[in-house]
Amino acid sequence: MRVGLLCNMNNILFALTRYLRDRDVDATLILLDDESAHFHPSADTFDLGYQGYVERAAFGDPLGIAKVSRESIRDAVKGFDALVGCGSVPAFLDKIGRKLDVFVPYGSDLFELPFHLQGFRRRAPLSTLELPYRQRRGIRNSKVILGDRSIAYDEATKRLAYDGERAFVSLPMVYTPLYSPETLPRYYGRSQWYAELAKVRESCDVMVFHHARHIWGTEFGFWQSKRNDKLIRGFAAAARKRPDVRYALVMLEYGPEVERSKRLVAELGIADRVTWLPQTQRKEVMIGLSLSDIGCGEFANSWLSCGTIYETLAMAKPLLHVRDDALYRDYFPELYPLMNVARDEDIEAHLVDYVDRTAHWKAVGEAGRQWHDRFAVREPVEAVLRYLGTRA
Repeated sequence: MRVGLLCNMNNILFALTRYLRDRDVDATLILLDDESAHFHPSADTFDLGYQGYVERAAFGDPLGIAKVSRESIRDAVKGFDALVGCGSVPAFLDKIGRKLDVFVPYGSDLFELPFHLQGFRRRAPLSTLELPYRQRRGIRNSKVILGDRSIAYDEATKRLAYDGERAFVSLPMVYTPLYSPETLPRYYGRSQWYAELAKVRESCDVMVFHHARHIWGTEFGFWQSKRNDKLIRGFAAAARKRPDVRYALVMLEYGPEVERSKRLVAELGIADRVTWLPQTQRKEVMIGLSLSDIGCGEFANSWLSCGTIYETLAMAKPLLHVRDDALYRDYFPELYPLMNVARDEDIEAHLVDYVDRTAHWKAVGEAGRQWHDRFAVREPVEAVLRYLGTRA
């Protein structure tokens, strides 16, 4: 069986492609023509082996769907027995009447793209009409939607009147044969930012790593909010409360409200404790996490999984994140332990408690890694194989 995996938003399908190939599946990753540079496979590995099983399609940009020929779409997926995809892939496949076997949404491709393509009517008036229409049809026709339960996904599938199967299974987003505490240090010498991160590590007692986009509020979409300001305020409060502890915070220049976060850092007088890295590649993010004590998810909406969460868990770091456990208990026999924080004060308390109970929180990080290995690697890969109709 030949399996094509289309789109590598958030590095999701490059990880899955490697897991499938490890199980002797003839899997090929097909990049879209609008993929960001930091989602290229080279950003997620230290070797060139990917070149033998990665191709690039001549479509993908939602604004170009009206002009893309059906022939170019057919050419990209010709010869594949099964297709897995995310992003705008459902819409483009709908244009040639082909269904996705497994749709693995990363977020806005499910709860935004089927309903509107904002701000571009003058530039691409036909595509702004065609893309949402075809995205709705393409998702409805997908045989399986695979991913964790979330309020956003529940609302979107209800609005779409999707009557196919929803598989409440985590996505295998992180390739752990490379990204583990045991393996990754071998690659420190090949890292662009290791030297800078090592300086931070050597100069502090507690290193906190936050690599989500900077989006404080809902101006960019309700589900896009990260509330990074909560982390910054909570971090500053912990540093004031424990002046004897050298806290350090590493963040990325990533997202539309970076400057707003930088202003808050300056206002709170913690600029000397904060290191900013440029928007960077996943392999560099993982190097940073490996050197850190605590990793961060998000602080606005409850998500069981996303890249920042699973990257932190894979590296056996305790996770600072907000989670509503009631949303997920019925779908998992257990949930990963974490530093569950809803307010600035919760973040402050957990950062202080890490100093007082370091061994406990390191054990929490390792327990999170064990959960991730079972529920975000082994069981999801088996589920994908099952839905593809192979036990390779």
